[in-house]
Amino acid sequence: MASFEDFASMVASMGPQAPVALFLSLEDAKPDEISNVIQAIRNAQGGEQSKILALHNDWEKMKVRMTARSAGCTDVLPMPPTEDQFRQALGMPPLSGPGKDAAPQPSPVQGAAGTDPSAQQAKTVLVVDDASIIRTGLKYILTEMGIKVLEASNGNEAYNIFLSSPPDMLITDLIMPGMDGFALMSRFRGNPATSKRPIIVVSSYGDKPRLVKALRSGANDFIVKPFRPEVVKDKVRRHLKLS
Repeated sequence: MASFEDFASMVASMGPQAPVALFLSLEDAKPDEISNVIQAIRNAQGGEQSKILALHNDWEKMKVRMTARSAGCTDVLPMPPTEDQFRQALGMPPLSGPGKDAAPQPSPVQGAAGTDPSAQQAKTVLVVDDASIIRTGLKYILTEMGIKVLEASNGNEAYNIFLSSPPDMLITDLIMPGMDGFALMSRFRGNPATSKRPIIVVSSYGDKPRLVKALRSGANDFIVKPFRPEVVKDKVRRHLKLS
């Protein structure tokens, strides 16, 4: 691990191998400056696999997240991040063991007396996209996480599904035949059973105006096409509050 006071000294110290992960502050940085640093990392050996995490006090604000994403950051975290946020961003399990006050949790398989069975059931995510390849890719990633996946190819189909089986999260495309993603989000937010549950939209930077509109319309986050499995997993874990 190494730390630097500015981007120039960091880039100058880089060898042929890119870092596994880079945390950088967005507080006083200019977008062009960030983009140049990220490009230098991506050009290094193994740079495409590096995680680049932006830090900002207003990390949950749409403008900050859009700036970071546009520059090429993998994700945005608070400054400073908590220990678990730090570990989750790196794909590491949360801390446990000595020093932690939490009592050991019973195995989901074995169960325990007095435990609510519903708390041990897998989370359910409804994936909506008219492109089957996108649905298949997301389903594969989510299934690896132990999540139950419901699928729909358009908003109308998704609406009927979540009325009868309210999912814990909605992941939806924006542009679809019939009911589009915006109308679907409105229905999802208007249904008492799902009104407070997280929504992640799937889009591309070519659809930036629509993406901004979606975030203003109630989406909690977004995934950019083509998506990386680790980015999908990080976002889903955070919004479903999974360990």
